[in-house]
Amino acid sequence: NVSVEQMCDRALLAANSIKGQYGKYCAAYDDQLRSRLLREQAITDGMEVALAEGQFEVYLQPKYRIKDDRLAGAEALVRWNHPEWGMQSPAYFIPLFEKNGFITKLDQYVWDRACAVLREWEDKGYPPLSVSVNVSRADIYNADIADILLNTIRRHRLPPSRLHLEITESAYTENPAQIIHTIGRLRELGFVIEMDDFGSGYSSLNMLKEAPVDQIKLDMRFLSEPDPYGRAETILQMVIAMGKALSIPVLAEGVETKGQVEMLKSYSCCLAQGYYYARPLTVEKFEEMMDKQTGLSGS
Repeated sequence: NVSVEQMCDRALLAANSIKGQYGKYCAAYDDQLRSRLLREQAITDGMEVALAEGQFEVYLQPKYRIKDDRLAGAEALVRWNHPEWGMQSPAYFIPLFEKNGFITKLDQYVWDRACAVLREWEDKGYPPLSVSVNVSRADIYNADIADILLNTIRRHRLPPSRLHLEITESAYTENPAQIIHTIGRLRELGFVIEMDDFGSGYSSLNMLKEAPVDQIKLDMRFLSEPDPYGRAETILQMVIAMGKALSIPVLAEGVETKGQVEMLKSYSCCLAQGYYYARPLTVEKFEEMMDKQTGLSGS
C-alpha cells in the first residue's frame, strides 16, 4: 500500500517530468520514471566526489584545415569514468548538471585541464595548437567569469588566444545584453570566441550581428535532417559565404563522409571536425597523432 503522502510526492514528480513541455498536459508515475529519477539522484549524489577524485576525463576531438587536411586544433570534451558504471557519455550527465548548477564547477575543471595539456605541449615543443572549451549558459551569468578564465591561463603561463571559448546561441536568446557584454570583455582580454550550434535556434543572426565572434560552428547533422524542399545544402553554402563576407571562419562539425568534405571544400569552408577525421581521443592518443604530423601550424 502507498500512503497519501507518497501518492502526492509521486504525482508531483510526474508533473515535474513534463514541466515546460508544451502540448503535454498529463503524466503518469511509473517504473521508468522512478528508475530515471533514482539514476539522476545517484548522479547528483556522486558528482562532487567524482570531481574531487578526478573521475572526469578530458578527451580531445581534432579539428582539421579542410584545404590541406592538417591538424588545426582540438575541442575539449568531458567523459565520466565512473568506478561502477564505467565510461559515461556527456549526453547523459551534462543536461542534469546544467539543471542543478554543477556545470559551472565542471566547466572550470575542464578549462584547467585543457590549459594543463596546452602547457605540457608547450614544454614538449609541440606546435602552438589551440583548444576549444565549452562555456555554459550558467557561466555567462557568473560575474567573475573573466577573472576565473584569466587566472586559469595565467596559472599555466599561456596566452589567452590558445583557449577558444565555445558559447552557444541559446545563451544569447536568454539574455542578449549579458552575453554581448561578456563576449566583449573576454575578447578584449585576448580569448577567441566560437559561436557553437549556429542556426540551431532562432537568434543566430541577431547574435552574429550584435556579438563579436571569431568563429562560427555549423553542425553537419543539419544535412541529415528531413529536407523536403532540398534546401539544406544551399543554406549551408550561404552560411559559409556569409562567414567569409564577415571575415569569420566557419568550422563544420559532425563531418562523417568524404562527400561532405568535398562539398565543404568546394564552398571554401575553412575547418572541420567529426568522425570522418577522428573520434574524440585521449590526450595520449592525440599526442600520437601530433607526432605523426610534422611541420604543423596552428589555425
